[in-house]
Amino acid sequence: MHGYSIAISPSDNVIEQVRQLKQQLRSAIGWYGSVNAQAHITFNVFQAGAAELKLWERYTTGFAAQQQPLPLLFDHTGAFANGAFFLAPDVVSEPLLIRMMQAFHHQAPMPASISVKPHMSIGRRLSPLQLIAAQQLIPEVGIRFVCTGLVLRRFNNTRKQYDIIRHFPFTDAAAL
Repeated sequence: MHGYSIAISPSDNVIEQVRQLKQQLRSAIGWYGSVNAQAHITFNVFQAGAAELKLWERYTTGFAAQQQPLPLLFDHTGAFANGAFFLAPDVVSEPLLIRMMQAFHHQAPMPASISVKPHMSIGRRLSPLQLIAAQQLIPEVGIRFVCTGLVLRRFNNTRKQYDIIRHFPFTDAAAL
């Protein structure tokens, strides 16, 4: 059994923008959880062997084939009580992402730890003082991209990060 995740992986330029924000925060507060994680929006996290993974891949392929590319804007930051600091979608993008995530979870082939609050993590397990510093350093953002598919990520035990191992493009995403 290995650890996996289904997620949205934004465009390369957004991945770089988020990496730069993380490095700015690292310069201000030192090392922190998820400083090296690539930008993504998690749908779920699950454990799977080969047979279960094939079910997830088949399901995700079918789900993605029914989706249209989705323009998104992340325009502010937020924090969770567990010390997570994140980029949050605007008032138009958030309900679109929530509906997509709920639809994905509704017919999922097996149980998984699901995410229902779309966000892109900047830092995890930050102390209250680190959260304050993060909120002062990055109070708002203006990150736009078009979501053109989902990705399957596998947890890399050596790097302690997820690696993208497969892409699931949305309908007509190749035409963009």
